[in-house]
Amino acid sequence: MFLEVRKAPQVYIQHKAMGPKYLAPISSTLRINLDLVAEVSMYTLKDSKQRLTLDGKDLLVPQDSTVIHLEMSYTHSTHRENIGLPSEHTVNERYFYKLVFFPDAAAEYAKIREIIRQMTVAG
Repeated sequence: MFLEVRKAPQVYIQHKAMGPKYLAPISSTLRINLDLVAEVSMYTLKDSKQRLTLDGKDLLVPQDSTVIHLEMSYTHSTHRENIGLPSEHTVNERYFYKLVFFPDAAAEYAKIREIIRQMTVAG
């Protein structure tokens, strides 16, 4: 099953390859395979944070922005290194996606949070 995140103002993404100081707006529909998600956490920022856009411009993430952090399973980002060499090996990385919803995007956050909640079994 895929989680579809549609282009919306005030919704940003960060992933492992970008580094922690960058955020990018979701500029088209993004689909994340939920079968490859190992962990999910959701939280609200208590303080504003300074980040950069991919083109190096300052971006202030306001206080009370909400975040959905999707930590992917190892199989999501397993790849082989040094193929054909004696040192050939498999690399297992933990990849992640952070969806950042500014306060004005509360409806989009609530929609995605509800989808995740419906797929969660509480014990």
